[in-house]
Amino acid sequence: MKQNNKVGLISIGLPYFDYLTAEKHLKNTRSLLEKEWAVFGPEKTITDNETLDNSIQQFKQEPDLAVIVLQIGTFPDGETPLKIAEQLKLPVIIHSLPEPDIDKKVSMNSLCGANLSTFTLTAIKLPHTFIHGDPLETSVQEGLKSRVRAVLSLNELRQSRLALIGFRAPGFYPSSFDELLLRRTFGVAMDYIDLGEIKEAFRSGKTKKAPVDSFPAIEGGSLSKVSINMMEQHYAALSSVFEKSGLNLFAIRDWPELFDVEAPAGLWPALGWLQDDGYLIGPEGDVNAAVTMKLGHALTNGTPFFADVSGWKDEDSSLVLWHYGGAPSLAKNKDEILFGMEGREVEFTLKPGKATLMRVGMFEGTFRLLGICGEIVDKPIQIGRAGGYFHTSNTPAGEVIHHILENGWEHHYILFYGDLSTELKTIAKLTGLSLTLL
Repeated sequence: MKQNNKVGLISIGLPYFDYLTAEKHLKNTRSLLEKEWAVFGPEKTITDNETLDNSIQQFKQEPDLAVIVLQIGTFPDGETPLKIAEQLKLPVIIHSLPEPDIDKKVSMNSLCGANLSTFTLTAIKLPHTFIHGDPLETSVQEGLKSRVRAVLSLNELRQSRLALIGFRAPGFYPSSFDELLLRRTFGVAMDYIDLGEIKEAFRSGKTKKAPVDSFPAIEGGSLSKVSINMMEQHYAALSSVFEKSGLNLFAIRDWPELFDVEAPAGLWPALGWLQDDGYLIGPEGDVNAAVTMKLGHALTNGTPFFADVSGWKDEDSSLVLWHYGGAPSLAKNKDEILFGMEGREVEFTLKPGKATLMRVGMFEGTFRLLGICGEIVDKPIQIGRAGGYFHTSNTPAGEVIHHILENGWEHHYILFYGDLSTELKTIAKLTGLSLTLL
């Protein structure tokens, strides 16, 4: 997440409600958000129009402001939430607060004020979401930060350029994309790089030292020096083209033109090394998968795993994930990373942990979102490539398979570590895209 994004925070209310308690919540919220972002906004609850107008003008002078946390300190003047949202033209997170003692007195009426506000912003079709609760509670803290991250990730996506090297792999219709739809929905701009640039860089013969010291083979023994040299030649060629572009987001048609079965090595290991160098790469020319990678990376700052779902097990509700080009940093044990003797495949088991499978999909002229919640289980897998067993926590694995086949989802999914369900719900709310959360 880009640290130059500023989070706007403002508390609104009326002076004849308990605005002093509201200001305590405002202070606690500011302390929470400042741990991760630069926070800008008044430090007192706004209860009059003049102070409100001054605050809005100050917000407008902040060029990096990306989101407004609109705290309903007390029940507000009904015009105030709309005025803030209309004039600032930024996504709004409405935060309502609990009553100090609801059984004895309604002293703030914040929840009702949030209800008024969400109705108004929904009716006017202004982008917003909401959260309720005490900012000192852990669940509220995580929920608020997740919503802020979701907004900032969309903002980062809007500033992105994606380079497509070549085109999609032949017959891979799920890797099709619509450049104008992508620009209109997410603000992502496209550049194009000819495959010939990769070939020319490779023909130069230059090499780049691989970020590993040994190359143990899946079949036993070690790779030959000839294979290692060619891997490092691919690494240098791709690095050169990537660096020249000035971008960090790519989709690449890595076969068949760049695939030579007779050669002593291929470029797939280099794809993994480059991901650990900070590049996001969608193999097989899958542009929308690369966009999913960018979105998830903006949410987590983590390294993605590009995956096929190649099987499932009903007994433990797990999906079998598998693909080439995985980043070695995702391996459970670096000492167990093995290379195919042909110089193309890299085998390892994904590290265990809570995770989310994501996909920005394209269907009937628009985008849709998919999220599958679960975890990579601590279980070795040896299937010739990087992979892992993904236990689905909310929906039985067999039902997940039925859904993705029945509804025609693309066959590539992106794994990020962590539960991103709240972030995906927020993104769906703000973009108006449908979300399937399994």
